[in-house]
Amino acid sequence: MEKPKITHILAGTATISLPILVLLIFLVGIEELAFSSAIIAGFIGIITCIIIITLQTLRIKKIQNFVEKDLVLKELEIKQTAFDAGSGPIGELISATLRVERKWINERKTLKAGLLSAANLFDALPDPLVTLDHQARLVYANAAARTLLAENKPDIDLRGNDISSILRQPLVLEAVQDVLDGAKTRYIEFKFAEKIELTFEARIEAISAADKEENDAVILLLLRDVTSQKLNEESRADFVANVSHELRTPLTSLIGFIETLRESAKNDPNARERFLSLMATQSDRMARLVNDLLSLSRIEMNVHDNPAKSVDLRKVIENVIDMLAPQAKQRSITIEADLRNITSPIIGDSDELLQLFQNLIENSIKYANKKSIVRITSNCNIKACSISVIDESNGIPREHITRLTERFYRIDTARSRELGGTGLGLAIVKHIVNRHLGKLKIESVEGQGSTFSVSLPISEETNL
Repeated sequence: MEKPKITHILAGTATISLPILVLLIFLVGIEELAFSSAIIAGFIGIITCIIIITLQTLRIKKIQNFVEKDLVLKELEIKQTAFDAGSGPIGELISATLRVERKWINERKTLKAGLLSAANLFDALPDPLVTLDHQARLVYANAAARTLLAENKPDIDLRGNDISSILRQPLVLEAVQDVLDGAKTRYIEFKFAEKIELTFEARIEAISAADKEENDAVILLLLRDVTSQKLNEESRADFVANVSHELRTPLTSLIGFIETLRESAKNDPNARERFLSLMATQSDRMARLVNDLLSLSRIEMNVHDNPAKSVDLRKVIENVIDMLAPQAKQRSITIEADLRNITSPIIGDSDELLQLFQNLIENSIKYANKKSIVRITSNCNIKACSISVIDESNGIPREHITRLTERFYRIDTARSRELGGTGLGLAIVKHIVNRHLGKLKIESVEGQGSTFSVSLPISEETNL
């Protein structure tokens, strides 16, 4: 233990013994005490004070060392080492001081644990969350906010930065200022200038507190990514518009034909027969569209319910070829199929797979050159089976390939309608492939032809 300093002992002794010396001098002055007795009494008093001060200084020094060691080694965990502070007023004062110190460390530990839990909770939120002070400076930003505002660097400390320096959105900054000026909760929708594809909804509201200091958080800014929601809304709007347009065209034709039959062609058998034939064509077109819409809706409803049955893929494709043979014959197209590599069943829904390959092979027949060949090849391994439908046609321009599976997307709208297409065939193919956990690949060379390949997982059942 470190020895107490002599200066501390002398200072303490002088402080305590001075009143005694003054009293002795006063008694000698009034001749109530002999000078020699006063010298002896003063000496004894000084020695006594030195002993008392030395002992108490040693006790206090011991406590000081204990507290310093306790704080250094056990800042986050209270040390339970026993310490005897002694008796008397100083001992009781020391004991009280130690109790306060232990309570303070315990409360600080609890506070730190609470703050850490709150920070972890906020960091787990998927939505960016920011708090601001009276001057619109960042007080806190959770992990999602740091990732978004610090360019995917969540470890950067954004505290103290003005919100305008990291979120350059005039509408949001204006709403923040409005709330700082006393306005109620504001909701703002905005797009990032640097990230056009991202759309966010911002909620800005005041934080209620009884006592607020200058650097306390007074504004809560919560951001929510609504990009997918907006895209879905736009997709639904486009879908409704396209369906309305696709149905309106044949419906308008039917209405016109009916009016004509009721009036000018009422008594004309030849005109009546011609119009009835046209009406039947438009009715078939609407029926195909409605059927495709129902199929697409049904597939989308079950998109997360993956099929689990084993299907004989070779038999499915052979049935499709037989169904489409008359259509191919009308255009003098030969269908050549090499399905020898299909030796194992696949996991799937036979009805959906039938529709999948019917759409692919029928498209090839429709768009292939007359008197050409449509080839169907297979390439299978232990994990998957890939089926390719290859046609000899004018091919597809590269810029259109990535959009072919969009609903109602057509390269040549007039030709598609003339051939009886609804614009939903490849969209249905894509959704069926996705539900079967497969892959769809489209390749094309202008002037030569196109290849549509579908890869599907093999079933674990025995070979065919």
